[in-house]
Amino acid sequence: MGNSNLSSESGHSEHGYGSSAYLWWVIFLLTLASTLSMVDRLALNVMIGPIKRDLGGLTDFQFALIAGIAFTLFYTILSGPAGWIADRYNRRNLMAGGVIAWSIMTFLCGMAGSFWTLFFARMGVGVGEATLGPAANSTLADYFNPSRLPLAIAIVAAAPFVGQGLTNVVGAPMVQYLEQVPNIVLPIIGEVYSWQMVFIVLGIPGVLIGLLVLTIKEPPRKGKLDENSHGTTFAVLWDFIVKRWLFFFLIFAAYLGLSIQGWGLFTWFVEFYIREHQWTRTEIGVPYGLIAMCVGIIGSISAGAIAGWWLSRGTVDAPVKLVFWGTVALIPLGFLLWTVPDGHMGIAILVPTTFLMAMPSGLIMTTLQSICPNELRGQIIAFYLISVNFLAYTFAPMVPAIVSDIFFGSEDVKGIALAFMAIFTYGGAALCLYLCLKPYRAALEEAKAWIGKPAVAA
Repeated sequence: MGNSNLSSESGHSEHGYGSSAYLWWVIFLLTLASTLSMVDRLALNVMIGPIKRDLGGLTDFQFALIAGIAFTLFYTILSGPAGWIADRYNRRNLMAGGVIAWSIMTFLCGMAGSFWTLFFARMGVGVGEATLGPAANSTLADYFNPSRLPLAIAIVAAAPFVGQGLTNVVGAPMVQYLEQVPNIVLPIIGEVYSWQMVFIVLGIPGVLIGLLVLTIKEPPRKGKLDENSHGTTFAVLWDFIVKRWLFFFLIFAAYLGLSIQGWGLFTWFVEFYIREHQWTRTEIGVPYGLIAMCVGIIGSISAGAIAGWWLSRGTVDAPVKLVFWGTVALIPLGFLLWTVPDGHMGIAILVPTTFLMAMPSGLIMTTLQSICPNELRGQIIAFYLISVNFLAYTFAPMVPAIVSDIFFGSEDVKGIALAFMAIFTYGGAALCLYLCLKPYRAALEEAKAWIGKPAVAA
């Protein structure tokens, strides 16, 4: 798939949207920013033990609060305003400011010396990251036509797996190394723990990446309800959602199940292997990170390419149908991943599991953008983040911890909790996706009213 295909079949050059090289530059920068957000978000997960120890012996539940609600609270609250801004004003500037802001807060996580200071610093990370999703997906929808959009979004949507991979491949050995040497003393800052040093290192590149995002041009907005409007009221958004309530209920319920199980794995997999199989942080972090990064990228991009190919041949519900079949296959794999007795066997099962887990993330953004007029695209993504990601990010780290700490009185049964969760989350998600196909096709039919309208300069 050469560069020429990305632009020529989309027809963007003739509309002034940019050359093929420029379109790849946009995808690269948005992927880089998204990957940075995931690394900053997921770095906690390879440092559970050191953080609990150095902050006075936190419980798993306290750590889950830092990993979950501390991030999701303001991430969720500000996703709505971020979507509103993205639908009205310059999306590039919004993204650049957000990247710089959350990078500064990640740096400040390295200054935290107590449960509450780390909790509030993580809240700040969520504030900055709230800007990226609505603005990035809306921008991509204006750069690529419907048959090319799944692949473009899928590349950017591979970021969680790239971030998880880098976090484990680089972060786990770094933490293990820093744990074995005396604490580092930095100028002005003073002595820092191993995990604090990781946050400090992660925070620095973000400012540069934020400045690079400013090289993206704000694309003309296409597919607007009203070519002369500069946004819509909340009443219009709410009316749009209510008229398609069955579609939104089913697709969001499905993705809630997928997200809870996925983020549960992201949070606890490394620690599970350390406790259950007695692997070192590096022994599990490196293979897990490589699988997450390599197989996750392949899974996400393959899903985008297959969906785009399917769409170009007239299968209008391809994004949802593809996720449905992948979710069905995840039901047995998600259970076996946590229950096989041998650690190496579990790693083997992780490969197809990761491939299938990577498929939905880009396709949900494609699905939502395909049914929305331009004035609502950022706000619809924000609505998704508020409705699904808040619950997933909040409860995915907490549910296994609650089951093990409260119901079993032990921290050593995370695998059993996550195995049985997989049956319910993946099974429920598959059912909702199947039921969602008909209302999705109806929403696509209604979207023909604004698809194809001329682009309007931002």
